[in-house]
Amino acid sequence: MALAQASLLAIIVSVGLLSVQIAANQFTPLIGRRFEEDEFLTSTILRFGVSIALALLAMLLIPELYPLAGRLSLFGLVVLVAAGAGGATFSFLSVIDVKDDMLNYLNPESLLDDLLEDVSFEAYRRFSEELQENGHTARSPVLEIFQIGQRAFEDNDNHTAIYAIHTLDKASQKILTEYGELSEEERREVSFHQRDLFDYWKRLIDSAVEKGTDKTLYQIVLSQKEIATVAAESRLSRVGGEAAKTLQYLCEQAYQRDRLEKGYYARFKHILEASIKHDVPGIADLTVIYMKSFAFTITRDFEPEGEHRSWEESIVDNLFAYLRDTWSKVFEEKSGQIKDGEYRDLHDRFEKSIGHYVSTCWAFDRPYPSNLESDLTSVAISAAENDEQWAVSRITRMLVELWVITERRESLRVNDLARIIDSGGHKGVEDAFEHILSYEYVDQDDMGEPVVIGEDDWEKKMEQHSSKMYDNVVEGIGRLNSVPDFREHVVGLREQMETRYNDYFDDSDTQR
Repeated sequence: MALAQASLLAIIVSVGLLSVQIAANQFTPLIGRRFEEDEFLTSTILRFGVSIALALLAMLLIPELYPLAGRLSLFGLVVLVAAGAGGATFSFLSVIDVKDDMLNYLNPESLLDDLLEDVSFEAYRRFSEELQENGHTARSPVLEIFQIGQRAFEDNDNHTAIYAIHTLDKASQKILTEYGELSEEERREVSFHQRDLFDYWKRLIDSAVEKGTDKTLYQIVLSQKEIATVAAESRLSRVGGEAAKTLQYLCEQAYQRDRLEKGYYARFKHILEASIKHDVPGIADLTVIYMKSFAFTITRDFEPEGEHRSWEESIVDNLFAYLRDTWSKVFEEKSGQIKDGEYRDLHDRFEKSIGHYVSTCWAFDRPYPSNLESDLTSVAISAAENDEQWAVSRITRMLVELWVITERRESLRVNDLARIIDSGGHKGVEDAFEHILSYEYVDQDDMGEPVVIGEDDWEKKMEQHSSKMYDNVVEGIGRLNSVPDFREHVVGLREQMETRYNDYFDDSDTQR
């Protein structure tokens, strides 16, 4: 039995080392380190060593006890034989577990499941502290998961790549959930290097765009949506914003390689909805910035196609539709918390983003989203229905200014304004006209020579968050009165509304 066990142990050690070597070559060299941490060989050698020692001990003592007479010697013989045989039996049966362990090292799904079990916020906190102290020599608890995914892309193993993405998603959620359970004071005291986590996602995106299938890209998209949702549930604004930024990165990379699908950028809407649902407007605020940046990337490649919308225009239309729906939802569900509450920054972000986009399109002679005016009208109606007159005024001003520069048909302008007024926004509409007509007039002769903005300035402009343009072009929408006959157009539109509503504006002035 001792010889048999020694031979079997030698075979197990050899096969075990071979399986680890194969796993390290197939997945990642760090698997060998995990093999060491699990003490796979140590426990096996100790188990067989004890069993072999019992067999040898029995072999040495049985000849000494056998010649002796009496019950005690007989009992000793039985114990020795039972110990030797029992130890050997236990060792032989444990080979089944050894087999399972070796197969797990060769099965990527089992290996990923084991790696996921070891992930925790505590482990990630220790990594963050080591990263601050020792730099990039620190090892992330999700590193092996990322490496298995990378290797799967290199081997064109999309199934393993998808499972690795799924595992990294669960690991990210696990870390964020445990971090979210800490109090605000505890969060300030612990280190959490979230950028490193999302860097892994971006590197996987690069591999997926280059070598992966549409399914692998979609799995990453879903992961970012789920991470943002968990961040909203845990009230982690910066983390949710990082997920939206990662989604923007994926959409831009996919677009540049003609692999963009609506299902990818549609997840922006889900992130916005999760932000509002869980009362974390900071996530929506950051998401709007990244959506606008993505819209700029698309707009740069606009090519007019006559009466038909180009593919790029439909993408931007959809993005602005998501903003419209979320903006309207804020008025419907958070009325009273907007003008002076926590949602005011988000409202201002909506306004600034649209103003920035419109003024940039104007300066670079790009078409506007075809549904932008109807989208703004819908938002103004939502504000009017919830008696947010200050917001009705601000949105109506944007609408009127857009109508003038786009030369919208007068009948459509009047009808849209009438819808806003009929929804309860008459005070806001009146204030909007008064504000527009109070703009300081800038004569066209005083503007100097027009500045031609070249394509080289596009990148610089996209990085600006202000709606101001370059000198002598437009300083925000407020300088639209420099457009020829702008004031006359606005006055004419106001007179049409007065006629339609029986001199309503004059009556309201008298009442005030």
